[in-house]
Amino acid sequence: MSEGPKEANRLLILIMKTFSKLLPWLALPLAVPGLLAREETLQPFPDHTLTVSVPDKYAYTAGRDERGLLTVKIIDPNLKTQLLVSFFPDPAARLAGEDGQRAFVANTSQTFAEASVEKSYDFKDLSPRTGSGMFCVFTDASLVHKAPFAPGEFLKVSTGVKVWPGCFLLFTLLSNDTTSDEYQAEMKLLRESFVEKPAAGPASI
Repeated sequence: MSEGPKEANRLLILIMKTFSKLLPWLALPLAVPGLLAREETLQPFPDHTLTVSVPDKYAYTAGRDERGLLTVKIIDPNLKTQLLVSFFPDPAARLAGEDGQRAFVANTSQTFAEASVEKSYDFKDLSPRTGSGMFCVFTDASLVHKAPFAPGEFLKVSTGVKVWPGCFLLFTLLSNDTTSDEYQAEMKLLRESFVEKPAAGPASI
């Protein structure tokens, strides 16, 4: 953080603008699930290539905004969860440490916290297979005791970051609980997938 708050604020403003544009995407008509289990390759930045192991029958879409920032959306076949993941560069490693991650998640999830039952941040360690990360879970106060929920409405939002050298991802996982198989599958995806693709070895002669 030695480069000062001005640069950090610039990064946060960029991310919040991107995130505000992406949130309406969650309300778009859902893709029809039914895709076979497969490995997807992503290149969020020229020097970073990732692999994503999409679970069996989960719908998967990926696209870039006008600035070239990549976002992935994954929906389970029972339409119980929606996972939105966006990728951002972090060459200065501002989010490498726990303090930076905690401050960042608090800032990016402030709107969720203000509208939640919790009205606070309960930071949880993401414990990814590679890198580091943390997240918070919020309960939408406007939906408490209003089940069954309409299509596209979700009681819970889990949001946080996964960080590795040079970049990080910001995720938002919508669900009606945090115990279902679908929710656990999406969290496992965040912890164990979205990893750097191993560099190709030298060609054999």
